[in-house]
Amino acid sequence: MNVTIARQPIFTTKQTIMGYELLYRRDLDALDAELFDDVSATAQVISGSLLEIGMTNMVGESKAFINFPRAYLLNPSGVPLDKNQVVIEVLENSGFDALLLASLRKWVKAGYKLALDDFEYEAKLLPFVELATYIKLDLQELGRDKFMQQMEALKTFDVKIVAEKIETWEEFNFCEVLGVDYYQGYFFERPEIVTKKATKVNSMTLLQLMAELLKGDNLNVNELESIVSRDIGLVHKLLKFLNSPITGLSANVDSVRLAIVLVGVDQLKSLTNLLLMSELVGDRHVLLEAILLRAKHAELISIKLGHEHNETYFLAGMLSMMDACVGISLPEVLKQLPLPREFINAIIERSGNVGNVLDMVEQFGKGHKVTSTVSIEDLKSTYVESLEWVDDFLSRV
Repeated sequence: MNVTIARQPIFTTKQTIMGYELLYRRDLDALDAELFDDVSATAQVISGSLLEIGMTNMVGESKAFINFPRAYLLNPSGVPLDKNQVVIEVLENSGFDALLLASLRKWVKAGYKLALDDFEYEAKLLPFVELATYIKLDLQELGRDKFMQQMEALKTFDVKIVAEKIETWEEFNFCEVLGVDYYQGYFFERPEIVTKKATKVNSMTLLQLMAELLKGDNLNVNELESIVSRDIGLVHKLLKFLNSPITGLSANVDSVRLAIVLVGVDQLKSLTNLLLMSELVGDRHVLLEAILLRAKHAELISIKLGHEHNETYFLAGMLSMMDACVGISLPEVLKQLPLPREFINAIIERSGNVGNVLDMVEQFGKGHKVTSTVSIEDLKSTYVESLEWVDDFLSRV
């Protein structure tokens, strides 16, 4: 598995690099973004730059301009970024309403710089311009006359103008005469592909970790350590994050527990959310809902039946759908995990209490006749409760 990101430099008038726009690419052969899910694409750019390639390797000491979809803009605490290096690009389709404005104010108050991308000024957008450090104007989209009108309208504001899609010397000279601050386009350099072999993190591990992190006051550091330790890819990304300039840490980390303590719960939650979003592309978000629903339903049914170790039923529910998540047979998937043989048999052969509960929730979930030791009313009520829990879980992820 490789992580692939494109970077296109942004130049000063003297043609020195002041920053790079980081762009999602599906693979080495992709000529453009080929977006299927803007949230996942942004998550992959951030996680790839931060946890795989390294932000320093991507942009050095320069600024990193990253496109943020509306969903990320509305969650100012959900992304672990270096506010001194990253510039948040607000896309033209973000929906410039009161909710977005309130969120952008939080980003700015937290110390981040904003760039309004593919922007066209009009009076009602004044509050957004006042928050911005950079405004990016697309010369090809606007045309020269409209570009000049935008420059005139924006000249009284304390913002830096970035001219995008500069493709010829004449266009560069035209923008320079108008007083443009920075330039980006094929005249200077096409996007460069940067790729690196990535460490894979198991989606199930991330779901377990997020479920544990959302327990609030009941959170257990021992359980966090146990979950993280099961996945070498997650351990690698955690240590990579600790070693990044964003943390400012210089301590030697010799245990997973110390790594968790140093990162802290809030940052660990942000990292887990970032990795989950980078995994959940296309129809995988629907798959996530189905996995969580089965897991929670199994846990609640086990409680109804008076079984102990209810968290085991939650895990079994998740693992029972792991084949759909990774694309190989369930026995093959479970064989690769450090699980007790009895537990694996319960999931595959539906043996014992765990297997019995899995059978019930699967039959009920598929609308089949249920051979159950609990009432249909209990199955229905726990199913509804599970649906509500999943909705709440996903709204907080």
